[in-house]
Amino acid sequence: MSDLPSQIETTLKGGFIESAYPVLVQHGLKDSDVFMHSLGCSVWNTLGHELGYMAVAEGPAPVASGDNIRSDSVWYDKETIAPRVLIEFERYDGSGRGKAKLVEKLTNLMEASLRWENQPDLLILSAWSSGLVSAPDFQELEDLYRQGVSNSKGLRIPPPPSGSLLLHRMVLQPGVDGLLRLKLMNFRWS
Repeated sequence: MSDLPSQIETTLKGGFIESAYPVLVQHGLKDSDVFMHSLGCSVWNTLGHELGYMAVAEGPAPVASGDNIRSDSVWYDKETIAPRVLIEFERYDGSGRGKAKLVEKLTNLMEASLRWENQPDLLILSAWSSGLVSAPDFQELEDLYRQGVSNSKGLRIPPPPSGSLLLHRMVLQPGVDGLLRLKLMNFRWS
């Protein structure tokens, strides 16, 4: 995993998205949560394959006493079939509800990692916005990651003992044609 962060950032900042998903950069798309969510999950899954993992959409964590948890994308080591990367992709609209959704998704990632006996090396919370909205509070999300959280059932989820967190943001801007296109990405590594 030593160079995985740089591989992810370099590939995403390079021509990967434009080549694999031109609708995000060239053609544009209507502001539809469902389609954008499918595209975002596909981007992360395809990136996992590109980087040599067995990437699975809607990868379920082992069952425990809480609710079922399915990460949007799980990257498995091809030899050991151990989960190395867990990813959640979510819309963020800058509202209090949007902020709460990101906290919920981070909690799901941390609980999934715990259920996998903390095998994942990297948790990725990727958020997308339509146009410029207030930025997600990455510091608050990092603090929750470092301090631990409680899930919806009140179970305390401790911080992962190892590994790292990527907080990723995609901003899609509407063009004169009203279609959204990727304008910028931010990466914050913890």
